[in-house]
Amino acid sequence: MGQKLPHSDYRDIQIAQLKAELERAYQIIDHLRWEKTHFQKVRTDTFQNGDRRLETPLNQRGSHTPLQRNPDSRLKNRSPHPLVKKKVRKRRQPVPQSSVSQLSYLLFVTIVTAITAGLILFVAGGIIRSKPAPVSDPTPTPSVSQIPQASNPPARPAWAIAESLPAPSRQLDRDISEIAYNLQTPPELIYSQHLQTIVDEVVAFAAAHRFPKKSLSITLIDPKTGETAGYQQHELIYPASVVKMFWMVVLYAQIEGGFWASEQDFYPYIAKMIEESNNDAASFILDEITRTESLPELKSEELDKWVNKRLQLSRFFQQAGYQNIIVSQKTFPIYYLKANEPIGNDSRLQKILQQQNKPFRNLITTEHAARLMYEICYTGQAVSKAASQKMCGWLKRDLNPAVWDKPAQEGLEFNPVRSFFGESLTNTGAQLYSKAGWTSHARHEVALVTTPDGRTVYILAIFGADKAYAQDGKIFPKMSHLVYDRMTARTLSATPL
Repeated sequence: MGQKLPHSDYRDIQIAQLKAELERAYQIIDHLRWEKTHFQKVRTDTFQNGDRRLETPLNQRGSHTPLQRNPDSRLKNRSPHPLVKKKVRKRRQPVPQSSVSQLSYLLFVTIVTAITAGLILFVAGGIIRSKPAPVSDPTPTPSVSQIPQASNPPARPAWAIAESLPAPSRQLDRDISEIAYNLQTPPELIYSQHLQTIVDEVVAFAAAHRFPKKSLSITLIDPKTGETAGYQQHELIYPASVVKMFWMVVLYAQIEGGFWASEQDFYPYIAKMIEESNNDAASFILDEITRTESLPELKSEELDKWVNKRLQLSRFFQQAGYQNIIVSQKTFPIYYLKANEPIGNDSRLQKILQQQNKPFRNLITTEHAARLMYEICYTGQAVSKAASQKMCGWLKRDLNPAVWDKPAQEGLEFNPVRSFFGESLTNTGAQLYSKAGWTSHARHEVALVTTPDGRTVYILAIFGADKAYAQDGKIFPKMSHLVYDRMTARTLSATPL
């Protein structure tokens, strides 16, 4: 959600250090191999030519070697005194190779072997520790046709490995193209002039506080009456982390379709993706549901297949009446990939599908976001009633200040209540189900709000696609409170005495 990349975790540092040591050792071995060959050649020339090489003028010698760049090389190239030279000739014996060089060579081979073994054991140890212990399963063993034949599972965030979280395993070898959203058309909502008055008041409030109206989009729904109104609600806007609510729906569609062996294996990732808006968890889930990864980079036909799988994620909703929606791109930064922006195949996806020099990116409307919240938390029709209840549970926010505003959370840059709709509703007793998104250039949120007595229920989606909204932590709570007051007053005025 706009954070800077932290330092690499301990394992990455250790592996990088071991690799560096290994590379340096190989460089030293290459030098020793050259040294051995060089000395053997010198001895051959010395015994065959009477040490004439030592008497060769410097300007007639060949190109400089690593040994000649050594500070001590000037001593080796100096012509010795004739008497000393004579003694040297007497003393020297033809030896197959230098014993010192041989010992050095063996020593460094031993060091390299030890480092390589340590590196292998270090990495293997981490992999072994990250695997969950085997658990007996009373269910029947799937047939050979059901056992997935896919490639290795995608890389996981460092915190998932550190906590020894189980990696989700596939039950069926299928992909997203084999499922469809169970709702094929949008809900039949009726335009309301009364709701439009409330929306217009929110827009006027933002403009009065010098926030740009052209960057503002709003959708308001009264699900009890089936009425709706909006402001620029059909404008396609980059949704930031609001898109994660859509990915959750696709995941539950796969879970209900029998794709996965265990729903519980996804719980830690869903919690971080929806409750904390964690990009690492979202990246992992997106890789799993689409069977794609950012790295390694693919080429030609493999890349075409990869792009098609990612686009299928958008088609899942487009075929259900979410017109022109795009939800196929990851949100960044992603810590475990060490990426502040799209890399690898994600970067190539942007360039391949760019239009009018604009990179391909996620685009949704406030109407899309409000509709999905309506189908998840009000009608309970998203995927299934049981799946909708679970997804709505992930979207529920605790409005008790002791929970969301405690000092321990001050270090979190993103908070789903502070600076968003829920902050101004803490004293109302209302219930809030929401998904927010926040970047350096935008502040977005979609929510379902219900009063304590249940008489007033409404869905509100506001996208502020401008730095002014992103940098101000009070504008969304104020707009939220304005809508709450107007919607509760509307309910009271409509209630017969």
